[in-house]
Parts: sequence; C-alpha cells; structure tokens
Amino acid sequence: MPLLLGPSMMNMQQMMAKAGGAAPQQGMNPMAAMMGMANMGGGGPAPPAAEKDYFNIEERWVVRLNEAMKKRQDTKAQDIEKLYEEKARSPTGLLTVQIGKMECGQFVGKVKPDKDVERIARKFKLDDHVSSKITELKVWRKRNGEEERAMKDLERIEYHLRFAKRPNALCTLLVGKLLEGEVDELPDLTNAEKIMTDFKLDEDACSKMREIIEKRSADEERVLTCVRKQLKSASNASSMLCKIARTLIDGGDLPDPPERPPKGKGGGKDGGKEDGERGERRDRDGGDRHHDRDRRRDRSRSRDRRDRRDSRGR
Repeated sequence: MPLLLGPSMMNMQQMMAKAGGAAPQQGMNPMAAMMGMANMGGGGPAPPAAEKDYFNIEERWVVRLNEAMKKRQDTKAQDIEKLYEEKARSPTGLLTVQIGKMECGQFVGKVKPDKDVERIARKFKLDDHVSSKITELKVWRKRNGEEERAMKDLERIEYHLRFAKRPNALCTLLVGKLLEGEVDELPDLTNAEKIMTDFKLDEDACSKMREIIEKRSADEERVLTCVRKQLKSASNASSMLCKIARTLIDGGDLPDPPERPPKGKGGGKDGGKEDGERGERRDRDGGDRHHDRDRRRDRSRSRDRRDRRDSRGR
C-alpha cells in the first residue's frame, strides 16, 4: 500500500518515543511499525492521533483491523507484509476491503511464489505484485481444499497470457475476477486457437479472439461458428476479425456474410483459365466459319465468270 505522505521515518521515531513506545529499527516496514504501535492483536490501547495521521488511517479502521488481527496470530507477519505490498490510491479504502476479507477468511498474507508461479512470471515478464496475486489465488484455492482447481487456474492463466499484448494488465484482470468470484474459471481457448491457426491470424487478431471468448464463453460454439463464416468470406482474415471483434465482445450478433462465388465460376484461378479457353475456342471456331464462307463465295464467283465466258463463246 503506497502509504502516504506525512512525517518522515525519523519523525515517526520521535513520535513513538514521546508516546513511550520503542522506536522502530532502521529499514523496518512502516506498516509493521504501525501495527506495533497499535499493539495489533494484543488488545492494547489505540495509537496516538499523530501516529495514525502518518498513515492517514481513520481510528475506527485501526480498531477494526486490531480486532481482525487478534484472530490471525499465526499469519500476522505475512498479513502485515501483504497489506504494505498492496497498491492503492486510497489506503483507507484498500484497508477496509482487506479487513473484510480477513473477517470472512479470504485474505491471504504475503507468501513466497512457488515454482509454477515463478515459471509463469519469468515466461511473461510479470511484475512482482502481479505474480504475488497469482500466488494469492493458488494459496486461497488450496486453503479451500481445491488443489486441482488451483492447478487448472494456473494452466488457463498461462494459456490466456500467450495471446496477451500486455501480460501484466491482463493477468491482473483475470486473477482479480477469479479472486472476487466474478467467474468460476477462465474459458478454454482450444477451439479459438484452432481458428487462429487455420486462418493464420496475426498478433492483434489473436488478442481480439481471446477477448471474444473471454466475454462470450457462455455461447462460445455459436460465436465461433459465426467467426468462421465471416473469416471465410474475407480476403484478409486478420483485418476482418479485428473489424467484427467489438460487436461480438459487446454481446452483439452478426448477419451471415454473402457467399463468395465458388472457384471456377468467374474470377477464380481455374475459372479464369476456363474462360480463356472458351474464348480461344470461340475465336477459332468463328474464324473457321468465316474462312469457309469466304471460300464458298470465291467458288461461286469463279463459277459465274466461267459461265459468262462460255455464253459469249457460243
């Protein structure tokens, strides 16, 4: 949690000394210092007002956090580190959300990423706070006895990231949906990837295809059938996919495209050849007919001249 503009750490130490508390050690996590001042989990008195102002945290939320942490003694250190790691424009707003998660057992403290998460993070160059979110998801699933589901989450996240132009942003979005229960699982992209391969879609088009499936997983089969029809009718499949993507992502439907004429029926590769051959035959046949007519005319004229000479000779 980027905490907060306020007195420096030195002033913090001075305030704690005046309050009769032990000054934090150099380099100590500021959030951990605040927890110590509030006697988190120990039921002690609330911190002085100046100390709470350092973090801009309202007293009622410090008290509520104190109560929540009393029930989480085994994970207190990890919880504090996780709270400090979180990023938010409003620390108080974030704290209220995380306290709610603590109270209902959904909050996961700072946990070192396992080898699977680290592999994905290296592969897609994910930031630390993003890989931490994936770890949080996996730990949460395991705590609920859903280890197989946790592994499926990782597989689907990795599958989706293959087609992401901004892996950090997409990963944050997808993991957030899973953690908040907006979706039970991420959609499979196997059928969509087949279309990507069949039509040799470029990077932009593949990214759009992934997004279409994410938004339209409930009617994936019908949508993919529609996409195939559109791409078959297009001279540039990638451009066509990018053109129709927004309508499909927004839940709309597309009319069937006009059918392209089959090969050999004008304009096609074979059709043009056949047309040319027909034209050649027509020209050749027409030339032969003209030649025969001329020959018949010449013979008729020769016969007329011969008859006239014969008549004069008589």
